[in-house]
Amino acid sequence: MAVDYLSALNSKGSGLNITQLVDSLVKAETEPKKKLLNDKIDKQTSQISALGEVASELDALKTNVLTFKDKTKLVTSSADTNTTLSVTSPSIAKAFTSDINISALATSQTLEFTGFSLPTSTSGSGTITIDFGTWITSSSTDVDSLFSNSSVTASTSLGTPTSHSSLGGTITIATAGGGNQSSTVFTVVGTDMAGNSMTETITGAAGGNTATGSKVFKNVTSITPGSTVGSGAVTIGHAAATFGPNTAKTSSTVTISSGATLSSIANSLSQVSGVSASVVNKGDGTYSLLVRSDTGQSNAIRMTVSEASGDAGLATFDTTSDNATHQTAAATNATLSVDGATLYRTTNSISDIFDGYTLDITKTTSSAFRISSSLDKSSALTVLKDFLTTINSTREILNDFTRVGSNTQEAGVLKGNVAVSSIKDGINKIITDGIVGYGNDKLYLSELGVRTSTDGKLSVNETIFNSQLDSDSTVFDAIFNSLFSSDSSYLKVETSIGSSNPTPGSYAYSSDGSTASLEGITMTAKTESDGTSYFISSGTASNSAGIKITPSQTVNSANIFYGRSMVHQLETFLTNSLTSSGILTKSQSNADTKLNDLNDELLSIDDKVKILTTRYKTQFGAMESVVTSLKSTGEYLDNLITAWNDND
Repeated sequence: MAVDYLSALNSKGSGLNITQLVDSLVKAETEPKKKLLNDKIDKQTSQISALGEVASELDALKTNVLTFKDKTKLVTSSADTNTTLSVTSPSIAKAFTSDINISALATSQTLEFTGFSLPTSTSGSGTITIDFGTWITSSSTDVDSLFSNSSVTASTSLGTPTSHSSLGGTITIATAGGGNQSSTVFTVVGTDMAGNSMTETITGAAGGNTATGSKVFKNVTSITPGSTVGSGAVTIGHAAATFGPNTAKTSSTVTISSGATLSSIANSLSQVSGVSASVVNKGDGTYSLLVRSDTGQSNAIRMTVSEASGDAGLATFDTTSDNATHQTAAATNATLSVDGATLYRTTNSISDIFDGYTLDITKTTSSAFRISSSLDKSSALTVLKDFLTTINSTREILNDFTRVGSNTQEAGVLKGNVAVSSIKDGINKIITDGIVGYGNDKLYLSELGVRTSTDGKLSVNETIFNSQLDSDSTVFDAIFNSLFSSDSSYLKVETSIGSSNPTPGSYAYSSDGSTASLEGITMTAKTESDGTSYFISSGTASNSAGIKITPSQTVNSANIFYGRSMVHQLETFLTNSLTSSGILTKSQSNADTKLNDLNDELLSIDDKVKILTTRYKTQFGAMESVVTSLKSTGEYLDNLITAWNDND
């Protein structure tokens, strides 16, 4: 009980405990609402905490779901322990068996520049231009004839050139005496030493003279004069060259400053993509600069030096005329036989022989050995079970938070929360809905034997699963692998760019061989460096944009499919839900705002307590003053009357 000292000291007052009375009146007026607000704050705080747990769980689910992306149902094997086959694109990988033999590995070119006393030795200044390509080792300097005494007709190809695969060089066009082809522009089409498509125009020469191109061709497929031609037959040849640039790679120029050391030159060269350089101690009191290229014959290096005036010495690193002097190892291609066909590759990690696979070779072999890939139902079942376990864990947590409650079970903290309920429904919808784009029919998780148990958890019937994989394993891909496909085996379908995101479904394809359309929208015709023709869907086709189709023969009509896997759908849904503008973040923001409002209300009650306390104390103080005054007046009258009586 509060002690009211003022009332106690004021013996002439009402005798009431004013402080206690004021406190009681204030509490009676504010405590019920304060308790209600505190209960709401506790509940809101619990909901905010629960929303944080949901966000954390969904983020963990997203991370876990991504581990199932591109899971494969295939297992690979190799009879040679030095060669490995791995599935790198499960969406297009198919079971196969093949026999291969490796006769050579791809190697890098290594250049050595010797005779330096220290890594800090200097060698002048200037620039070093790095070109990539093939060093041509043919000793022939004669013209390899392509056409002899060919007549020239406007805009008409000179015919099929003579085979000349053993020699790479520039094109020469000699005009017969008495003629004049100086007004004729010849268009030469072929490939460079790396196999890239290449075109060059060369203007002819007067009679008895020769015009020479600048580009180095390995093969020529056609030479065609323009619409204006001169007179006289021409003899066209292929003159030997020492270096053939790889037109798919860009030259780079490195600036070497005055006073640059051997070590700094090595560092500068290493900044160029496709080049690595280092300084090594020879062990005989000298140092060498080693410069290495990427693997592959067409990735060799030519270093052209331009020295700064008055600061000579950098020409030590020029290899335009003495490459062999510095070359300690030549750049070569890997050579391997695949089912009897001889193939060449610039790298020892090869991803373009078997669709969806990468073949890594580390050693040559003396005979053929077998590699294969086959369906592995056991590992595929394990993948599916792990996936269902991940989904079950999150669904259980969301169900607990949103539980309605009953007489025997308390309601979940987030019961009625629209955002969490919406996310829970969204996950369930992705799991149960049909997946489109894997053929003409929708595919369902239930086709793999997945069932919902009485406790709400997903489980798989192994007998149904194994039977489904035996009959058609496409539904497994629909769960884990987004996939481009076609109902024509002559069409290879893939994404044209890594960021393409067409709408899942089926698209009608038609082509006459030279042109093609998808859903009636004209596709763009293009050609690979090896001459392979393909088509790209139009960027204006919002649904089908980003699709690349490569026909192995003309296909007049077919259906193209794009399926977005269940894993892909879950990843996208969870990403959208967790963004700053996502439904869950908005719910958290609203909850925080509501909690702030409740705390503000609570503070306003505290202010009201102060106001009421002051008001009541003032009122009761005034009352005490009146009572004291009345008591004083009564006392005075009593004394007066007593005095009157005493006088009587």
